[in-house]
Amino acid sequence: MKGVSVLRFLSHWTTKLGRRSGVAIALVALAALDACGGESATGPAEPTTPVGSYTMTTVNGKGLPASLFADGGFNYEVTSGNLALTADGKFSAVTAFRQTLPGSVENFTDSISGTWVQSGSNLQITNTTDGTAGSATWGKGVLTLSNVDGGVTTTVVYNLKK
Repeated sequence: MKGVSVLRFLSHWTTKLGRRSGVAIALVALAALDACGGESATGPAEPTTPVGSYTMTTVNGKGLPASLFADGGFNYEVTSGNLALTADGKFSAVTAFRQTLPGSVENFTDSISGTWVQSGSNLQITNTTDGTAGSATWGKGVLTLSNVDGGVTTTVVYNLKK
């Protein structure tokens, strides 16, 4: 099942691996920090570092809320997410999601934190709770996390808050 693979990828980023109706309710998420970069006469300056606060904009190319898994009357969606990268190499993330069953809608929030290291436009991100690591690319205020698991690619895009 492709949805299960997506949820497994997202659970690697969380500190809590809760389960509801047999589906993991953990998801990559991110918390906020003031964005850096100034304004100029021609518009905002391009950021020169990934340090800042980001808002999740898409999951697998879909705007939020984005369904991760749906089957019959069940739907599991990402509703929002924020990510903060600090100058001291730390990150925090918060993600909100919604689970819909016939006659029941539940909202969940999950958060994680860890460290990040930049090498050019690539970032290595490590969850300090469980040691899981992932990678991302960064450029022009856009942070893109991708993972391939079981032949299924999951891509999450965050935009720098202005």
